[in-house]
Amino acid sequence: MKIRKTNSIIAIFLQTIVTAGMAWGVFRVQADPTIWNGPTTNFVQAGVVFGQPPEADVLIPGAVSLTRNGNHWLYNTNVDLFGADTGTPSDTEWAFGSLADHASLTYQSFDSFRNFNLSGVLLGGGPMVVHLINEDIYLSVQFTAWPHGGGPFAYTRSTPAAVAPPPTPSVSITSPTNAAVFAAPADVAISANATVSTGTVTNVLFFRDSTLIGAKQTGPFTVTASGLGAGAYALKAVATASGISATSSVVNISVVTPVVTSLSAPVVTEGNQAGQFRFSYSSTPGIRYEIDVSSNLLTWTPVATNVATGNPSFFTNPVSGDGNYYRVGRLPNP
Repeated sequence: MKIRKTNSIIAIFLQTIVTAGMAWGVFRVQADPTIWNGPTTNFVQAGVVFGQPPEADVLIPGAVSLTRNGNHWLYNTNVDLFGADTGTPSDTEWAFGSLADHASLTYQSFDSFRNFNLSGVLLGGGPMVVHLINEDIYLSVQFTAWPHGGGPFAYTRSTPAAVAPPPTPSVSITSPTNAAVFAAPADVAISANATVSTGTVTNVLFFRDSTLIGAKQTGPFTVTASGLGAGAYALKAVATASGISATSSVVNISVVTPVVTSLSAPVVTEGNQAGQFRFSYSSTPGIRYEIDVSSNLLTWTPVATNVATGNPSFFTNPVSGDGNYYRVGRLPNP
C-alpha cells in the first residue's frame, strides 16, 4: 500500500514493506518543486551555420539546453548526444495549460506531439508547462515560431523568480546627542538603536572617527569610549543583518577642559528685579552645573541645574533675608 500526503512544505511517501512477518514503515521525503514564475524571456534560435551545432536555449547549465536541428523536434544537447529521438528532449515532460495549474496537468514527452501537425499544435495549442524532471522545476513556454518542415524556432518562457535581497537594517545613535559636550577626561557611553524588518541584527560596530571602539552582537547595543581627551570626535555605528550593513548618521561631540568654577560677589538688583540678588560663576559652555543652597554650610539642597551657554553664567534669586549660603559645582559627565 502506498499513501501520499502533501502540504506546502514537503510531500511524504509511505510504503509498507512486509518481510519475514515484520512490517517496516519507509518514508521518502520530497521537497516542493521549484516554480519559475519570474519575468519572461524570449528565445529565437539563430539560423544553423554549416559545420557548427545549432544554437540552444540554456535553461540549466550543464543539464538542460534545448535546440532544434533541421526539420526534427527538440532535444537536450546536454544528454541527447545523437540529436532528436524518441523521448527527447530528455529530462523534460510537457503539457498544455497554465503554470498556475502545473500540479494537475497531464504531461507527456515532447516528441509525442509530432504525431500530429506539430507546427499547428505548438502555435495554436496555447501556453505550455515544461517540467524539468531531475531538477523538479516547472516553467511556462509559449511557442511563437515553429516552421513546418524545418528551421529556427522561437518561444517565450518564464525565468526563475527574482530573489529579493535581504532587507537593509536601520541604525541610529540614540546617546549621546549631536553637539553634546563632555569634560575631559571623559568616559562616554554610546548607545544605538538597530533594527531590521525581517531577521535579526547580528552585529553593531561603534567607531570614534575611524577607530573601532567596540562591537555588540545582541542588544542592548551600548559601548563606552573611555578616557577621551579634549578634542572633537565623530561617532557612528554600523549594523549588520543577513550580511547587509548600514551606517548611522554621524554624531559629533566635543570633549573640553573645563574652567575652574569660581563665584562673584552677589549683587542686589534694582528696577524690575528689585528684591532679588544675582551672582555670576565661571563656566564652560555645554557643561552642566548645579547651584545648591544651605543655611548652615552642612546640609545642601539643589535649587537649580543648567547647561552653561557661555562664560560666565548667572544665577538670580529673591532676597530672603535669612542669611543663606550658595555654592556652584560642575556635575559629572552623563
